[in-house]
Amino acid sequence: MITYGSDVVIARPPSDVWPYLIEREKQAQWSDVPMQPLTEGPTQPGSRMRLSFGEGPLRASLTLEMTAVDPPERLAFTTVSRGGIHWEGEYRLAPVDDRTSRLSQRGTLRFSGLWRLAEPIVGDEIRRGEIAELEKLKAILEGAAEK
Repeated sequence: MITYGSDVVIARPPSDVWPYLIEREKQAQWSDVPMQPLTEGPTQPGSRMRLSFGEGPLRASLTLEMTAVDPPERLAFTTVSRGGIHWEGEYRLAPVDDRTSRLSQRGTLRFSGLWRLAEPIVGDEIRRGEIAELEKLKAILEGAAEK
């Protein structure tokens, strides 16, 4: 099993950060994982999306379902597709003060079948990628604050 977690402090209030977690168009600006909506309407518990990641023989396509959408504090998801990877994760957003937020992410991935062979390689890449995504989101939001 792979576990990951990271935090970033963003010089923007939670009300400015939350849309980048919940709105698909804004989420696509900072996430490197392409996501295709499978359900219509706003993101809510039960909303599903297909995501793809990896390259060559280590390419995966998973269906995620939102398990919690608690604005502007928490977004959680789990995989509902069977494909060798079970992923559970969440984002938590909390005010530090009136103008600053702390965004945390935590998750676990469990591999089965042939994917278990790739777990040691994929684990480090996922951890680095998750941290890089939060740093990219921070840069986008703080850059927007300067304009």
